[in-house]
Amino acid sequence: MKKRKFLAITLVLTLAVTAFTGCGGGGGGGDAEEGGEATEPIVLRLASDAPLEHIATGLNNELAEMVKERTEGRVEIQYFPASQLGGYETVYEEIVRGTIDAGQITIPDALDARLGAAYIPYYAKSFEDAKVLFAPDSYLCTELGKLTAENDVRFLGIVLEGFIGQAFVEEPTDMFTPGVNKGVKTRSPAMITFRVAQEDLGFNPITVPYSEVPTAIQTKVVDGWVGGTPNINYAWVGEVINYMYVNYIHAEATSYVISEKSLAKLDPADADIVVEAFQEQSVRSFTLAQENEENYKQKLADDYGVEVIEFTPEQVDAYADFVRETTWPKLEDQLTKELMDGLRSELEKLE
Repeated sequence: MKKRKFLAITLVLTLAVTAFTGCGGGGGGGDAEEGGEATEPIVLRLASDAPLEHIATGLNNELAEMVKERTEGRVEIQYFPASQLGGYETVYEEIVRGTIDAGQITIPDALDARLGAAYIPYYAKSFEDAKVLFAPDSYLCTELGKLTAENDVRFLGIVLEGFIGQAFVEEPTDMFTPGVNKGVKTRSPAMITFRVAQEDLGFNPITVPYSEVPTAIQTKVVDGWVGGTPNINYAWVGEVINYMYVNYIHAEATSYVISEKSLAKLDPADADIVVEAFQEQSVRSFTLAQENEENYKQKLADDYGVEVIEFTPEQVDAYADFVRETTWPKLEDQLTKELMDGLRSELEKLE
C-alpha cells in the first residue's frame, strides 16, 4: 500500500512539473523548445490619439510589423488608435503604472510642467528648424528623456506629425496682428505651453478635451481650435470648420514612450529590438511629415471646401517674435529658466 501511494504521488508531481514547463515562463516565446510547444508571444499595447487616416497610424502599423518580424514572433505590438484606450493624459498615467505598455502621445504636463516642452510655441517655425531642434540627440529630447525616466518611463523619440495651426468656423478679427483681441473662443489643451500663448496672441482659450473637440465646435462652445495639423483637421473636424490658418504655432511633436515595467518583461535582446524599432520610426517621421502636410492642406480644400490660409514667412516671424518675447518669460516659472535658457541656446544652432 505504501509503495502504491508513493508511485501515485510521484506521478502527480511529474505531471505538475510537465504542465509548468509547457506554460513557457518569461521573456520571449515564438520558437518551440526541444520536444515542447511554442510559447505565446508577449503582446505590448501601444496607444495613440491618432485617427485611422493619419501619418502616425501608418508609422505605428509599420512599427508593429517590424517588431513581429525582427523578434521572429516573440513580441507583438497591438495598436490602439483614435484614443481607444483613453486620452493622452490617462494613457500616460497608465504607462507610468505599466498597465498600458507604450504610447505615441502628447506627454501631459500634469506631473511636471517641463514634460510639455515639446509644445513650446514657436520653438521651431519650419520643418527645417524641427529637424535640428527635435533630433534624437537634441537638447530637448535629452531633457525629456531625463524627465520621463523619473516616472519609470523610457522616452524613445519625437514623432513629427507636422505643424499645428488654428481652424475656425468664422474668421477671427485682426488674425495677422499678434496681441490684439481676435474676438473668438479657441479650444486649447490645458497645457501651459498652449494656453498662455493663446491668451497673449489675443484669443480666448477654453480647455476642452481632445475627444470632445468636434462636438464643442458644432455646439458653439468654441469658435475653433488650436491643436491640429492639416492632417488632423481633415480627419477630425474637416466637416465642421471653414478656415484653416497655417501659422506654424506649435510643432505637432508627439512622443514615443514605453513603460520600463513592460521592457523588463522582455528578453534583453528583444527589448533592444523593440526600442530600436520605435527610434527608427521616430526618425522616419521627419522625412514624411512635410509631404504629408502639403497633401492634407490640399485635401481640406478639395474634399471639405475649407479655405486654407497660409501665413507668409514675415507673418510667421511676427507671431514668433511676439511669442518669444512675451510668452516665453511667463513659461519660466513652471518650465524653469534653466530649461528655457537651454532651448534659447539651441536656437543659436539655426543661425
